[in-house]
Amino acid sequence: MRQSLIAALAALSFVAVSAADWPRHRGPTHDGISTETNWVHQWTGNRPREAWRASVNTGFAAVAVAGGRAFTVGNTNETDTVHALDADTGKPLWTFSHPEPSNPKMYEGGPNSTPTVDGDRLFVASRSGRLFSLESATGKVQWSNDLAAVVGEKNGDWGLAGSPLRSGDAVYVNYGSAMVALEAATGRTLWQSAKEPKGKYSFTSPVLSAVVGTPVLLAHMHKALFGLDPVDGRVRWRHEFGRGYETHCSDPVLVAGGVFISSGDDGGELVSLGSDAGSRVWKNGDLGTFTGTAVALNGYLYGVDSGGYKKGQQELRCLNARDGRQLWSLSGFSQDSWIAAGDRLLVLTELGELVVVRIGPERGEILARAQVLSGKCWTEPSLANGRLYCRNARGQIVCLDLR
Repeated sequence: MRQSLIAALAALSFVAVSAADWPRHRGPTHDGISTETNWVHQWTGNRPREAWRASVNTGFAAVAVAGGRAFTVGNTNETDTVHALDADTGKPLWTFSHPEPSNPKMYEGGPNSTPTVDGDRLFVASRSGRLFSLESATGKVQWSNDLAAVVGEKNGDWGLAGSPLRSGDAVYVNYGSAMVALEAATGRTLWQSAKEPKGKYSFTSPVLSAVVGTPVLLAHMHKALFGLDPVDGRVRWRHEFGRGYETHCSDPVLVAGGVFISSGDDGGELVSLGSDAGSRVWKNGDLGTFTGTAVALNGYLYGVDSGGYKKGQQELRCLNARDGRQLWSLSGFSQDSWIAAGDRLLVLTELGELVVVRIGPERGEILARAQVLSGKCWTEPSLANGRLYCRNARGQIVCLDLR
């Protein structure tokens, strides 16, 4: 049994979807990168063509797109609602609602976790730690599990923020104080990892790596990056990380045989995944991300430094992943989110401006920019089949046709 699970995990067989779909947080391969290159940034009237708008109420869940459907979650009247929309038109297809506190502490509140599409299933995690498996075509509940009961404690004020990771026979979720694995078919608890100290939480999603041939589940928790055995949750190695508020919101990023981790308080560093797994390769304060997660392309890291580590300005930066050396920067960015497609970044700024940036190790060049939403925008955009889905905290979604 264990060997078959390891074989499935080593293949990193996530879900069978169209190459142009965006079925989960950070895209098809959970790295914030789209393979789509046939999209345009030269817009008539200097504004991308708007396909449709929809309102899904308060929250920060991004839009997952697969099989012609777009999925996200919003909260109103202390109730979470999962929305399934027609990806082409924005027409509502179905909804599923359940009671859930919005907890607007220091920000608007509502759901933080992005749904994960797995063929005919949709996995959705709420702030309080309820995990649902729904039929993606109808919203019918297949099973649910209460992670608070599994872990044995309530989550913190900001709740569960990471998104479910589906691989092999399991669904992995960072509850905030512990990693939990559930059987995808039944919702049965497979294991939970050792817990962080009570009251200490992280807000990241797990990442699965098979860089050195043996799968390892990477969990960026409150005080450390953990390398866990994906079959039983056993800690293989632990790498200390964190200072200041120790608010870790950025996911681990696989790059060049290692994993890059960062936070607004502690800068960024590369951790080895080789024979000396868990050891530091380099560390500096040049790329400490907060609301977004860096992307790694061709051996280079791109992202917005929060300015927290060095108490400087927030900039879009490029680092050489091998040694952490900063190659260039662009000012005028803030608590933004971004994805990459080809040699361009699509940045959704905190104030709702879409900025297209051509990237490479030599320089960054702003190619286009347009105001597409108002209000706070901390949610990453999603690119699927030539359409870009952007969301603000109030739950307004705009679908932009970039074909």
